[in-house]
Amino acid sequence: MKQLLSILLILIPFFPYAQKVNTSAAPTWLVPYTPDLTQKPNAKNISDGYYLLLLEEQRQVELKSHYHHFIRQIISEAGIQNGSEISVDYDPQYEKLSFHKIVIHRNGKEINRLPGAAFKLLQKEQELSRFIYSGTYTAYLILEDVRKGDQIEYSYSISGDNPIFQGKLDSRIYFVAYEPIVNYYKNLIVRPDRPISIKLYNNAVAPALKKWNGLNVYEWNKVDIRDADNSSYVPSWYNPFTRVQISEYTSWKEVADWGQKINTTTPPGPALSNKIEALKKAAKGDKGNYLLQALRFVQDDIRYMGIEMGEYSHRPNSPDRVLSQRFGDCKDKALLLCTLLQAYGITANMAYVNTDLKGTVSEMLPSPNAFNHVLVQVILNHKTYWLDGTMSYQRGRLSDFCEPNYQQALVITDTTTHLSPIPLTTRGHITVRETFQLPDNENKDGQLDVITTYQRDEADAQRADLAGTSMKDKEKSYLNYYKKLYGDVIIKDSITVQDSANSNTIRVKESYQMHHPWKKDSSSNKLLFTANAQSLYDILSYITDTQRKVPVSLRYPYDLDYQIVMHTPVEWSLDQDPVHITNEYYQFDYTAEKNEQLLTLSYHFKTFSNHIPVKFIPQYIKDLKIINETSSLDLTWKPDFTPAPHPGVPGNWLAITLALIFAIIFSLLAYVAYRYSILPRRQQAEPVPIGGGLALLAIGLLFTPMGELMSLCKMPVFNYQYWITITGRKDLGNITLVELFLILEMILNVFLLCYSVLLAVLFFNRRDTFPFALATYYFICILFIYADNAVNSYYFHEGQPSSMLSLNSILWPLLRMAIWIPYLLTSERGKTTFIQPYQASKEEA
Repeated sequence: MKQLLSILLILIPFFPYAQKVNTSAAPTWLVPYTPDLTQKPNAKNISDGYYLLLLEEQRQVELKSHYHHFIRQIISEAGIQNGSEISVDYDPQYEKLSFHKIVIHRNGKEINRLPGAAFKLLQKEQELSRFIYSGTYTAYLILEDVRKGDQIEYSYSISGDNPIFQGKLDSRIYFVAYEPIVNYYKNLIVRPDRPISIKLYNNAVAPALKKWNGLNVYEWNKVDIRDADNSSYVPSWYNPFTRVQISEYTSWKEVADWGQKINTTTPPGPALSNKIEALKKAAKGDKGNYLLQALRFVQDDIRYMGIEMGEYSHRPNSPDRVLSQRFGDCKDKALLLCTLLQAYGITANMAYVNTDLKGTVSEMLPSPNAFNHVLVQVILNHKTYWLDGTMSYQRGRLSDFCEPNYQQALVITDTTTHLSPIPLTTRGHITVRETFQLPDNENKDGQLDVITTYQRDEADAQRADLAGTSMKDKEKSYLNYYKKLYGDVIIKDSITVQDSANSNTIRVKESYQMHHPWKKDSSSNKLLFTANAQSLYDILSYITDTQRKVPVSLRYPYDLDYQIVMHTPVEWSLDQDPVHITNEYYQFDYTAEKNEQLLTLSYHFKTFSNHIPVKFIPQYIKDLKIINETSSLDLTWKPDFTPAPHPGVPGNWLAITLALIFAIIFSLLAYVAYRYSILPRRQQAEPVPIGGGLALLAIGLLFTPMGELMSLCKMPVFNYQYWITITGRKDLGNITLVELFLILEMILNVFLLCYSVLLAVLFFNRRDTFPFALATYYFICILFIYADNAVNSYYFHEGQPSSMLSLNSILWPLLRMAIWIPYLLTSERGKTTFIQPYQASKEEA
């Protein structure tokens, strides 16, 4: 609250005391334009319940006036909601807003709403969260009594421009819309002798040129209607929109000359002179030491706050004022730093950069508005440094400073003629070591220790992040990170941070206790643990569309050395080939090593560019797949002993109840099946006794129900502890589907048990339906075993491929089917034994 109050007190002198929206007749300088108001757009393209019947903008550069004219056609109730407000942004420091018309066209009549328009003036400070105050206002009007079918027509002019540019033309016009615009017209009216340049982007159409009242009129009447672009991982400099840039600046030298004029300073005042003397005394004759002290004073003691009203959007405040108020934005800090350094004979100059466009700023026409940030270029001992006064918590030796990744800068000197490159010669580095202590029992806890080391600019960023976050919140954030990966994790020891300012290194240590990291596989009783290289995964741009037409962003510069070390209870057989990928955009290296019970997974990822171009995307997607395959490792092992069950652990009564219910249902169905006959229900020949090879089949049919019953009782789904363990396993994906699979698996086993009892009854009663029932049983067993093993392998990661599991499991029922079905159908004993139809009892008769 105190900080907000202090900001408001600072801003009071800058508030305009009287703000109002003016009204006036339309300008007399307008170029005649007659739209076709009978046209209609494609209804499929209307999404907000209204469309623009007219968008007209005319700009008279000589009079510093910009005219806007719109007609909205309301076509539905949604249009009434979305299209019944008028809002205009302007800067009252140098602009005047005048409305000419606000009319509602309804049923051939015009309803004039301008005389009684009650505009609300709202301060539009969207960047106040970034400590930037611009003084921009929004004139906002809510129209009353808007109805479906109305046309809302309004026009206004904004007069004036920022005096900092001294009347120089510098403009961008976009020809993009996401809603239908039926009549579209924009123009630019200038004197013929103005040396303007026009640059077209993304197939923009060149303007038509005509004369009007002795002036040049550049006209555009085409707009590009396009769908919203939902592409992710797009570089900040990428701009696919159809547009033109118009600039009156003839060269970068002219922009640099303009920069010199607005960055001039007077001799330092008493307070600034005293500060310079104090810095000199502390430096003890060492220019490098003086530079570091001056830089850290500007970075750390002058807080970031920009009051960018009027010409101060580009003109810095005087260094004396910045020192007095102890705040300033990037240009204020840069000029103060230049003043401090120049006072000690150090070459220091303002340098304009664009943090979004980066190097692509060189593709623009020369313009002051090509830049959005200011650095300081310093030349000391024949070496060039690029210093940022807004970068708090920057530490380390001057020789280890990393250049900011802005690629191109306009250095403000009297000799500048072009942009200067900012080569990246020094870069930071991140080292991550995750060490796991895995227990020798599924019921024991494990431990995870993490040491992360940040160097150079990575340490600067981490230091700033730590300064702005409480350790409590930081620990919570780190803990949630590992909980998402490994489930039940708690902090064992508090996070410790070691900050070596001289070497600019930060080391963060974390320690966690992992509750029962091993998870048991229900079907094989094997234990599973999955190690995830999440730090690597987080910084990659994951895309899958090989036909993508938009470049992919890369974090640059970035250099990650990431290692996962696992101390395990058994010795592993690890057979993974190293992976090495190198190209002009990134480098990836992976190795997996084992030393008895120690496993080490090593990753190194380094970028050389801030993006992947479109032509390289198919190869990037292939590399992503390879990298992704290495980003996790499943460890499965089966202890030599079976842990004793926990005393008093209840059964899973849901599964037990369902098993009993379905046993009753399947028994009733078996009874129905038993009553079915193939042969007519009349007296048949006496079947021969069971003998010969059928004696072996009889033995198998007697023991099959007992085997099915034992398998059913051993199913882990009946164990409540197992059921709870399954619900807590995050590695299984959709837990509901896994639980449904386990229940279905149990139900099918109950079905096979009931079926095996039915087979035995049919066999010893020598029923005519037995051969068909036996063949069906074998076929169902084969399908069930194959599907069951495949799903178990998918969810619980068996140690061998699911195809091998299924082949081994279905071999025995296939063999029995191949022996007994042909025997029953072709042998004389088989044909004469199972000929007994169902005989109804007297009660049934």
